[in-house]
Amino acid sequence: MYRDLLARIDPEVLEKTIQSWIEPLIPPPGPDDPPHPVALDGKTLCGTLDKHQRSIHLLALYDQRSGGVLRQLAMPADTNEHKAALELLKTIVLKDCVVTGDAMFCQREICQQIIDSGGDYFFVVKENQPSLQETIAAEFRAAFSPGE
Repeated sequence: MYRDLLARIDPEVLEKTIQSWIEPLIPPPGPDDPPHPVALDGKTLCGTLDKHQRSIHLLALYDQRSGGVLRQLAMPADTNEHKAALELLKTIVLKDCVVTGDAMFCQREICQQIIDSGGDYFFVVKENQPSLQETIAAEFRAAFSPGE
């Protein structure tokens, strides 16, 4: 019964309606509050391949405090996850938030979009980005002094 009702509702209209209902319930951060943690992640929906002739992949911004999804989008079949993430991040203000994610989101455009929106980020860096990995590692090495 609920499934039939939800199948008839435009997903974008439902999402905007829920958003307008929930936003006033989330208190704004105080000046001494720690950064608000937000996770960026994608998931493939099980059982969608047969019905849609492709697997449906959703990308979401997950609010780690409330346990709710702030925004999500169905990824176009011809778009990779980091390009879709850039579009998703353009739809939300990230002031006082820290966005976490896996290595695929460690891209300059994504990081810049988060900073431009007032947030910070914390992404995994792996071996497929050796220059970046070395630069980060160098920041944690003891300083060299010629007199020692």
